[in-house]
Amino acid sequence: MRTTRAIYLLVCVTMVLSGTPAGETGDISGSTLSSLPGGGEGSRCIYPFLPRVEGSPEAIRMWLEATGRWRPTSEPGRTPPADPQVGDTWDWYIWDLTGMPVANIKPCTVRGMGANSYIVVDDEEWNVTIDQDDVDRIVTHFEDQSVGNFPTQGIWDLNTSHFGDPPNPLDGLDRVFLLYYKFNIAADGFFWSFDQFPDGTQPWASNEADVVYMATDNSNAGSDYMLGVAAHEFEHMIHYNHDANEDTWVNEGLAELAMWLFGNPDTISGFNTNPDNSLTDWGFEWADYIQTYLWTLYAYEQFGGQSMIWELVHNTANGMIGYLSTLTGQGYSVTMENIFGDWSVANYLDDLTVPEGQYGYAGDTLPPFVPFRTHNTYPESGTGNVQKWATDYIRLSNFGGTPIIDFNGDDGRDFRVFVMALDSGLPTIVLPLDLDGANDGYRVFTEANGYAEVILCVANVYRTASANYTYDVDAISNLIFADGFELGDTTAW
Repeated sequence: MRTTRAIYLLVCVTMVLSGTPAGETGDISGSTLSSLPGGGEGSRCIYPFLPRVEGSPEAIRMWLEATGRWRPTSEPGRTPPADPQVGDTWDWYIWDLTGMPVANIKPCTVRGMGANSYIVVDDEEWNVTIDQDDVDRIVTHFEDQSVGNFPTQGIWDLNTSHFGDPPNPLDGLDRVFLLYYKFNIAADGFFWSFDQFPDGTQPWASNEADVVYMATDNSNAGSDYMLGVAAHEFEHMIHYNHDANEDTWVNEGLAELAMWLFGNPDTISGFNTNPDNSLTDWGFEWADYIQTYLWTLYAYEQFGGQSMIWELVHNTANGMIGYLSTLTGQGYSVTMENIFGDWSVANYLDDLTVPEGQYGYAGDTLPPFVPFRTHNTYPESGTGNVQKWATDYIRLSNFGGTPIIDFNGDDGRDFRVFVMALDSGLPTIVLPLDLDGANDGYRVFTEANGYAEVILCVANVYRTASANYTYDVDAISNLIFADGFELGDTTAW
C-alpha cells in the first residue's frame, strides 16, 4: 500500500571537504529528514532530499586519482568481494534516515543474482519482511520480464536501452546491487551518490558499489509496485552517471517514466486536482511526481520515444534548456512554450482523435482535470493568478448561443491560451486564443455555437514568475431576427 507522508531536506549545516581544491567538489549539506503532510498518495523516492555529492563527479575523480585516493578501501569483511555469490555475507553501511542520516554497519547476504544484478538482504529481515519467493521474482523481473508494453524485457534492459549505462566506478563488478532493508520511514527506495566514491573521501560513508536501496517495510518487496520503484531508483543511478546535476523535476520525471516502461506507473492523482502547480519548481508533493511523469510521458510519445529520452539523459544541459537542445538536436522546430501549451490542453482532453494527435496520451488514461472556476450565467468576469509553467482551466457552460471571450494577461509575462469546445455528440474543437504584444486576446467563438461547454485553458509559460490575468465572458443569443442586427448587420437599418 502506498505511503502517506512526504519527506524533505532541511539544510542545517554545511560541510566542506578538507584538502579538496575549491570548486572541485563544492559544499555538501547535512540534512534532517522530517515528515510533512503529503500532497496525496505519498512519497516514494527520497533521492532529491538526501545529501548529495556536489560538483562534477569527473572532477572529483580526477582529483582523487591525482592524490592517489581513487581506489576501494577493500576493508576485509566490509566491502564487496571480488566475485560475490549467493550466500556470501559481508558488512554494509545501512542508512538510518529517521533524522540526520546515520550509517549503521550490518551484515547483509546475497540471496539472489542474475546476469546484471545481486539481490542483497539485511540478515535481520530475511524471512521476516522478504523471503526467497520475493527474491526470485525480483531477479526475474530485473533481468527478463516486465508487466507492461515490453513483457520480454526486464528492468535492466529497459533502463539501459532508454537511459544509458550505470557508473560502475569502483567495485569492478558488471552487476548492480539491490539492497533490501527496513527503512522505518515513509519511503520506498533511494540512490546514494556517495557510493560512487571511495569510503572516507567524502563527508558521508560509501559502500563503494553501484547500489539501489529498497525498503522492506512499506510494501511487498516482490510486488509490481516495488519492482517499479526499483526501476525508478535505478534510473537515478544511471542519470547520475551521465548528468549528475540535472534539475530535480527532469530527473524525477525520467525515473517516473522508468516505472511506466516497466508497466507499473504511479497512479495519476494530486496533480489533476491542482494543475496550477509549477512543473519546474520541485515542491516535495505527490503532485510533483505525477506532473513530471505526465510531462515526460507526453514528450516521449510526441517526440521520438526511446531515442529522444536517451539523448536527453546524455545532454549535460539542464531543465527546459536541456529539453530544447535535445529536441532541436533531433531536428524538431519547436519552442518549449508551445509544447507546454499543447501539453496543458492534452492533460484536460486526453483525446488523440483531435486533429494532429497532440492533445492526448496513448500510454496512460488520465482522470478528469479539475477547473479552478466554473461559470454558467453571462455576462461574467474573473481574475486569476497562475504559477510559472503551470495552468488554469476555466469551465464555461449554458451559453445558449455563441461565446465571446476577452482575455487580458499581465504585460511582460508569457501565456499560451486556448479555447476548447466540448460536447458528447460533436467533434472536439481546440483553437488558440491569439494574444497581442500586451497579452490581450479576444474571440467570438462561433465554432462553439451549440456546444455543451467551453474550456478556457490559460498556461503561464513565463520562466521565472507567476502571472495575473483577467477575463470577460459573454454570449450572443441564438434568437434569430430578420434584420440580423444582433450580429452587427446594420444594412437593414
